[in-house]
Amino acid sequence: MTESIVLVVEDALSEAALRKMTAFSNQVINRVICTRGNDQIKQGIEKFKNASNVFPHIVLTDLDHYACAHSLLENWGATNLQPRLLFRVAVREVEAWLLADREGISQYLQIPLNKVPLKPEMEINPKQALINLARRAKKKRLASDIVPAIGSKASIGPLYNVRMSEFVTHQWDIQRASANSESLKRAMRRIAEFNEIAN
Repeated sequence: MTESIVLVVEDALSEAALRKMTAFSNQVINRVICTRGNDQIKQGIEKFKNASNVFPHIVLTDLDHYACAHSLLENWGATNLQPRLLFRVAVREVEAWLLADREGISQYLQIPLNKVPLKPEMEINPKQALINLARRAKKKRLASDIVPAIGSKASIGPLYNVRMSEFVTHQWDIQRASANSESLKRAMRRIAEFNEIAN
């Protein structure tokens, strides 16, 4: 019998991505903990360690300003984790994983394929790169949902997470994206292995 798992994520977009990633291994989700930021994930490491004794946990966070995933894990006290707690880091943000499906993003935003970055993990700010691409979207309603309004102090558009989650659910091709993102490829491999370990 497959044991259900708990997902721990920063936001709704990360949740959509991780849900789709775990679906590849036919994992059953018990519940999702959306922390609304990586500081809350960092502060909750010990809690997640203890809780994984009851249900296996997969934690997903962004690399952001850290030099590498190992430095983030060390700083957060997330090294030498027990087998039922899997910690994955998106380089540099989960948006890089979305951009890695270049064909999918091109079709969704209806922009030329050559405008989509060839190496999304090399982008300093993948979220901003994605927003800049959305400015070119042929569907102006879609662009206004994703891109912050002129003069707004917001960093994202009013329906950014909704629209990008729709892309993840309906159009994001993980196999294409994994071929263009090493951290996503590793994450998918580890999630498949985790399914065997946790059960």
